[in-house]
Amino acid sequence: MPRLIAVHTGPFTEDQFKDMARKAMPEGFSWKLTYCDFDDNKFFCEWEAPSKEALAEVFKAQSLPFDAIYPVRLFNVAKAEFE
Repeated sequence: MPRLIAVHTGPFTEDQFKDMARKAMPEGFSWKLTYCDFDDNKFFCEWEAPSKEALAEVFKAQSLPFDAIYPVRLFNVAKAEFE
């Protein structure tokens, strides 16, 4: 399953993230984690999804704004290798 990073800008709160995490995701989509910068309203979310286009459609259907979606590979620094 492709790994993706979605970048969001918005005045989200901690409680909004908790509420979003409790919602069911469509089959084949998995929200893994998010790095939050509440001071600058920037959020970087790791996903596993069929494609960046499919993830964009999920965001649009949920009226969740996003700046960009990037396909990524994980580099394990401790092992000095890509996973």
